[in-house]
Amino acid sequence: MLKRYFTPHFSQANPEWKNFTEHSRDIELDYTSPYIPNDYDLIYVKKGYVKIYCKTNLKNEVFTLIVGENSFANVGGAITGANRFSKIITDSKAELRIFDSYFFWDLDFIKNHPALLQGMAKNIAKCITFHTVRSHYNCFYSSLPQLCQTILTISKEGFHENYNHVKLITQLDLADLSGMHPVTACNNLKKLREAGIIGKLTQQYIEILDMQKFNLIATGQMVL
Repeated sequence: MLKRYFTPHFSQANPEWKNFTEHSRDIELDYTSPYIPNDYDLIYVKKGYVKIYCKTNLKNEVFTLIVGENSFANVGGAITGANRFSKIITDSKAELRIFDSYFFWDLDFIKNHPALLQGMAKNIAKCITFHTVRSHYNCFYSSLPQLCQTILTISKEGFHENYNHVKLITQLDLADLSGMHPVTACNNLKKLREAGIIGKLTQQYIEILDMQKFNLIATGQMVL
C-alpha cells in the first residue's frame, strides 16, 4: 500500500520573487473570504496554498488549479489582461502578494531584473505544459485515465510535515480538476476500488494498493 498526499500543482516555482516587493501589496486570505482578481493582478502565493476557480463559457465556476508557496497563481492571464479566474480561495489561511502587472512592460524593469523574468517564464512554461497535457488526456483518453493522471499530478508519495500539502480535496474537486462530471468521477473511483487498485480516499490522501496497475491505467495501457 502506498499513500499519496494531495499537493499543489505548482509550489516553489518562483523563489526568485520571494523578496521582491515593488509594485505590490500584501494581503491575508482565509476560508471565509475569496479574493477576486482584477484583469492585471498578478498573484504570488507567499504562504500556504490557494485554489483557483475559473469562469467557463457557461458562466459557471470550475476548480482549475492548486498553487503553493513561492509560485504565481495566474501569470498567463495577468500578462495578457485576459484573466478568467473568478475567485481564489484557501482552506485555512494564506498570504498573497498582489503585483500590478502593468510594470512588466517597463523597459527598465526588464533590463534590471533578468532573473525575475526568467523565473516568470519558467512558471508560464510549466503552466502551459500542464494545461497541454490535461487537454491531451481530455481529447484522446477515456475518463478513467484522466482521473488517474489528475491524481498523479496533484499527489506525492509520503508525507513531510514541512511540505505544503493540501488539506482538503473532495471527490467533487477531483472531478473538476479532471474535467468530468462528478458522477463519472465517483463511478471511476468505484471501479478502481472494486479492482483492488485503490483503498481509502480522504480529503488529504489516497491509498494506492497497486501502483503498477494505477500507472498503466493512467497511461492508457490498461483498461478496466
